[in-house]
Amino acid sequence: MNRMLRQLLSAVMLASLLGSLVFTAAIAAPFTQESGNEAEIRLDMIGQTDTLMRGPYATMSTRFGLPANWAYTGGANLQLIVTSTLITEGSQPIANGQFIDSTLNVSFNENDVAVIPLVAGPSVTYDIPIPATALESRLNDGRHELRLFLDAGSDCTDTSRHTSIVVSAASHFTIPYSEQTPALDLTTLPRPIFQRDSIFPVNTTLVVPDQPTAQELQAALTVASSFGRMSNGEMPVYLVRMSKITPDMRTDSQLIFIGKSSTLSLLQGVALPAPLSNNAFAPAGMQAEDGILQIAVSPWNTGRALLVVGGNTDLGVVKAAQALSSGGIQTIGDRTMALVANVLPPTGQGSNVTLQRETQTLAELGYGIITMNDVGRKDSIVQFTLPPGFVPAEDTYLDLTFNNSGLLDFSRSGLTVFMNQNLIGSVQFSEETASTVTKRIRIPPSSLSTGMNELRFQVDLAPISQCSILDFSNLWFSILPESALHLPLRPATAGSVQLRDMSSYPYPFMSEPTLSNLAFVLPKSDPNAWNAAAQIASKLGSQSASALFNLGVAYDGEIPEDVRNGRNLIVIGLPSELQLLNELKDSLPAPFEEGTNVAVLHGQQVAYRFPADADLGFLELLASPWNSERVILAVVGTTQAGVHQAAETLTNSLFRSRLRGNFVLVNGESLSVADTRTGLGLSNVTDATQVDAVAPPAQVPETGATAAVPETPLSVLSSDMSWIPYAVGGLAIMIVFVLIVALLTRRRLPN
Repeated sequence: MNRMLRQLLSAVMLASLLGSLVFTAAIAAPFTQESGNEAEIRLDMIGQTDTLMRGPYATMSTRFGLPANWAYTGGANLQLIVTSTLITEGSQPIANGQFIDSTLNVSFNENDVAVIPLVAGPSVTYDIPIPATALESRLNDGRHELRLFLDAGSDCTDTSRHTSIVVSAASHFTIPYSEQTPALDLTTLPRPIFQRDSIFPVNTTLVVPDQPTAQELQAALTVASSFGRMSNGEMPVYLVRMSKITPDMRTDSQLIFIGKSSTLSLLQGVALPAPLSNNAFAPAGMQAEDGILQIAVSPWNTGRALLVVGGNTDLGVVKAAQALSSGGIQTIGDRTMALVANVLPPTGQGSNVTLQRETQTLAELGYGIITMNDVGRKDSIVQFTLPPGFVPAEDTYLDLTFNNSGLLDFSRSGLTVFMNQNLIGSVQFSEETASTVTKRIRIPPSSLSTGMNELRFQVDLAPISQCSILDFSNLWFSILPESALHLPLRPATAGSVQLRDMSSYPYPFMSEPTLSNLAFVLPKSDPNAWNAAAQIASKLGSQSASALFNLGVAYDGEIPEDVRNGRNLIVIGLPSELQLLNELKDSLPAPFEEGTNVAVLHGQQVAYRFPADADLGFLELLASPWNSERVILAVVGTTQAGVHQAAETLTNSLFRSRLRGNFVLVNGESLSVADTRTGLGLSNVTDATQVDAVAPPAQVPETGATAAVPETPLSVLSSDMSWIPYAVGGLAIMIVFVLIVALLTRRRLPN
């Protein structure tokens, strides 16, 4: 009996131990704590892991954003947790708490705030006050910068010394703040609508009229593209009808209203620079067809901003959106309003838009001085577009104009140049290159591809010795904007044009940086399709370097001939509700059963059957029957959730890299591809749960269907601990089973 009791107690203790292990894992995630008017921000929340710094000199720097409506009336505090180690050849080891003759210099926003004498020992805490004057950002995008510099210069004079420190990711800022209205200035967009690398990101909601015209939707997608580019694709956008704005959206989101004054009734009474008056915008000097841009404090949350992209006519609304996309907004008065009299979008097609001349400087491609500094290997990328239908001539080269620091060890420093991951040249630094020089690097045509190309500069910067310089920022390499890319193009012959398939996406839809060869075809009464289009437009905008967007929008069944014949089309919605897909049924890779949303892929060795209510998405690529130089992409599904799954494959780079063929079936997190032109069947099935980053589904405000959302690190998915009760229950059942077996076995044994 005592043995049985001991077994029972052991089993209970085992269950408790396993249960505690299960629950301990759930609380191990890093956190950001905000309480009252004080925020605690850990370094791991701004992308910093435990950082090793080795003497004699080393640097660490990181940047992060804080809400645009925070005001700092007092100073902040930085608590650094540092483990310092000093190894010497002496017989007496350095005791914990003993000064190791090294310091850590701390600067915040380019202000020197502390010089810390380091002491030996694990996880030593140093409290560093940050004065209020140092909390003002010096960067144009409003981010803050922390910089640490380890000065263990004694390691240079005594070669037996070896200093190293580890800065813990648990180190944190404590920042007192008060909330105020955000600074309003159209010339600083995307701030305050979007704050790069923000610790507390805020959603942005695009608000359109309940029954928008095609021009109003065109303006909305232009706005989505513009903020996609301004935020480098980091700002999530959601598009909803005005009547579907929830109270939470009003108070929590940055709001962008897009449409005619007569359709934006929710703005009645809002304190705009030019408020609505008799259902019209009427600031002094505004003409009938003018567009208007306005920014104001949200009436539903004084800590949020409200942006209006509008006009009194459809033409005015489109003008306002295109002016927003152009950058360099010219404002009136206090920079909260701009009137747009006219916009002249580019009308050219082909290489005349993509590359104006055979030779373009980096400045003409939109790049300024590119500088890389600090010790070690650094990378920088320049992107340019090679339009479809053209191939580069043999005489293609880069005239690279650059200079570098004279404090480098020239035998260990140099430049390597890659074109689309192909090595095309290198430069050894010298006294000559320390002055401004130009080197010609030839570009093999075979290293170039249709669409976006990446010219990557990889530089290695090494000091003469680690003890020869105190500040590694004095080690630098600069590429000047006078550098010129010589890219003569010739029309591609029939044999040199590759078969178009999904792998070339986003081309040819963004072969024009202005997106002027693209039009979205959308159902007239499907807000979820509009929202999916906004996600795609935002992603395309983030990949384009154009100064002005000119994409098109047409309603299904009302497609103008110039759009049908002259643009590549992205068609979004439920197949049974799209007249255009019925017209294209004989050309689709997988046509749809009449009156249904189910695609039928003929000629496959294996046919699959899914439940009638399965959420399946489809991507179908085909040549336009009206213009052989144009293509059509259908982004459709069996349900609204299926449509958004299909759209997400175009906005999530991890899915997009797996696109092939002319037909893609999206089933949850798996993609299956086929090419009906080459005979490739359903294959290349991929499970997104096996990749490094996956976006969890978000709820579409209108219907609850899943929507495309920004890429999220896989570690975020671990916050779902719904499996814990099942695991604990399973353990309990196993323990009871073991006890019963033991009891039965004991009874069978002789006394």
